[in-house]
Amino acid sequence: MKKIILALALGICSTMYVNAQVTAEEPEFSEETLLLTSDSTGVILKRENGYVKAKAGASLYLTGIGKIKSRLTIDGAKSINATKAQKTARLILKAKDNDTDPNSFINIFKFQIYNNKERRYQLSEVGTLSAAKTTNLASVEYKAKKYGESSYLIKLEDLEPGEYGIIIGDPNNANTKNGMKVTTFTVE
Repeated sequence: MKKIILALALGICSTMYVNAQVTAEEPEFSEETLLLTSDSTGVILKRENGYVKAKAGASLYLTGIGKIKSRLTIDGAKSINATKAQKTARLILKAKDNDTDPNSFINIFKFQIYNNKERRYQLSEVGTLSAAKTTNLASVEYKAKKYGESSYLIKLEDLEPGEYGIIIGDPNNANTKNGMKVTTFTVE
């Protein structure tokens, strides 16, 4: 009997601890992302303007056989956000509401640094003798749950050091104005 009561008490305490861990306030506006620095505080991550670059390999010009790659590109080798995430990062991302599965519109990915001048993420590759390939923007796995009135608490585990980007789609409407806005952060 004592074992049952002890198990129930431990279960209730651990449930309360899990639910009461994060107490930070939701960001003020939709599509804002808060990188948690503790359970109660965080830093709003800034968004950077990205653009798509397409480049053909030299062989395509010389022989007519080759590949064309398109990449999402952001100037600068480092995120403009001064806050650095750890190997495990927690984010609070505010959406219009939190009724939609976040995996359907929140994409998190890791950039490659090119010539210490820009961050790139390959979107697609088309070859004259090969099939077209597109890349899934959601290349970083995350766990998410509803948070507050209209946000999601996102947990990213086992992040490798590097530069990361977040693109937030609008699950309810097509939002072309923010199509190339990328929230960025660094993992050290």
